[in-house]
Amino acid sequence: MRTSLRTLLRPTTIALVVGAAASASVLSGCGDSDTASTTSSEITRVSNRDFEITTLATGELQSRNKVEIRSRVEGTTSIVEIVPEGSRVKEGDVLVRLNEDEIKRELEEEELQYSEAKLNLEAAQSEYEIQISDNAANLRKAQLAVDLAELALEQWVSGDHTKQLAERNTAVEKTTRDLERLQEKIVKSRDLYERKFLSYDEWQRDEIALLEAEAAASNAKLDLRVYTEYQTKADRAQKESDLEEARQELVRVEKANDINLKNKASRRENRAVQLARREERLEGQRQQLRACEIVAPRSGLVVYGTSLDSDNWRNQNEGPLSIGRQVRQNDLLIVLPDTSEMVASVKVHESMAGRIRPGQTASVRVEAAGNAMVEGVVDSVGVLAEGGGWRDPNRREYTVKVQLTPREGVDLKPSMRCEARITLGEVDGALTVPVQAVFSDGPVRFVYVESAEGYERRPVGVGRRSDLFAEITAGIDEGERILLRSARPGEITKREWDEAALTRAGYSVDEDGNPQAPTRGRRGPGIPVASDA
Repeated sequence: MRTSLRTLLRPTTIALVVGAAASASVLSGCGDSDTASTTSSEITRVSNRDFEITTLATGELQSRNKVEIRSRVEGTTSIVEIVPEGSRVKEGDVLVRLNEDEIKRELEEEELQYSEAKLNLEAAQSEYEIQISDNAANLRKAQLAVDLAELALEQWVSGDHTKQLAERNTAVEKTTRDLERLQEKIVKSRDLYERKFLSYDEWQRDEIALLEAEAAASNAKLDLRVYTEYQTKADRAQKESDLEEARQELVRVEKANDINLKNKASRRENRAVQLARREERLEGQRQQLRACEIVAPRSGLVVYGTSLDSDNWRNQNEGPLSIGRQVRQNDLLIVLPDTSEMVASVKVHESMAGRIRPGQTASVRVEAAGNAMVEGVVDSVGVLAEGGGWRDPNRREYTVKVQLTPREGVDLKPSMRCEARITLGEVDGALTVPVQAVFSDGPVRFVYVESAEGYERRPVGVGRRSDLFAEITAGIDEGERILLRSARPGEITKREWDEAALTRAGYSVDEDGNPQAPTRGRRGPGIPVASDA
């Protein structure tokens, strides 16, 4: 008849099973003087049975869905108001108020800095607009100078130069004609003077007029030559130089305008960036001020973060959350769990973690709920192993989450301690012994089988195991009596291995006579090493 896992899980049932086995041992072993020193509870019979392969793990309950409330205030602040733990709150209720004095002071400073940055940006914008206007005025002025220089050159070429040249040519023509006229006149005047028709004084005046005409003609020609050979070149060079200088000044003004406008634009952009940063910091301070009042995002049961992480040294030193306690940014303050969906978070030894898969069934005993048994299914297995800390640095465990099936009348809450028995598989109709009856001596697994003289070490092949039973694949027969503990030195009848017994159990012997383990399987957890070997 198959024994169920739930029956085996009950301590009273286990005691009854062991007691029944012990009673059978007593009845079958009465009057055997070789085993008189062994109590009946230390002996059992090899039996054929069904059993579940299970593993036991401990941990605590957690809500599957929960909302974590953390401090979003930068740096360190203190609690000035907090809702009592265990309270039922509704969405929007105030959970925690943090000290906001320092944040308000910083907010006032940021508001002043923001106002100053805003004025600086407005000033930079005005300077930029003024620079645009100045650039336009300077450009117009420089362009006007170029235009005037071009007009002056054109005026000189088309007007002043032509006029000056014409005037000088006219002067040369006029003085030349006057000279020719006076030269003819002086000839006539000399004849008239010789004939006494003209006085000496009149003749002399004609002579002087001739001299003046000669000088005027010479000066006119000289003035024309100086103008054409020197003054014209000088005037042209000056006009062209003025035009070129005006054009160069226009280029300089354009470059200066570009540089000045870029400087003003850069200053304006810098002021805009400073204002944006100030605005961002101001909004950050406002958010920090709002973060000092923490409200419930949903309805739920209030659980302090310190209660969930009681092993933390800080929580051990400072105790639970209370008014006046210092909190840092991102500190877990409150958890609002959804108790309608609970999971058992248990730790499993790394040697067993590889055999646990999502979907396997489990029975979870919750001590705080009156030792209530709750059924569940493995939901997930941790990816990385967790160490045992400084207390047990060699321990490696994986976290297994078991999704619990709600049970009417059982009020489960987070952090309740629990014990989960996870079913890894089932063994049907197998030859079994209690797992504590199997020992190891090097590669050989064996049991202590009762004989007339005491107990012999019998090699066995071990198959599947649970934390209660081990499947025996070879080496012993059903009904044989075996010892549940390690035999004392005086109880062992023979220490050497019998080659036939080794072969029967699946072991081989090398050239030196040393037993070799079967190629399948290795000694697993729950198989102790014999102290007498």
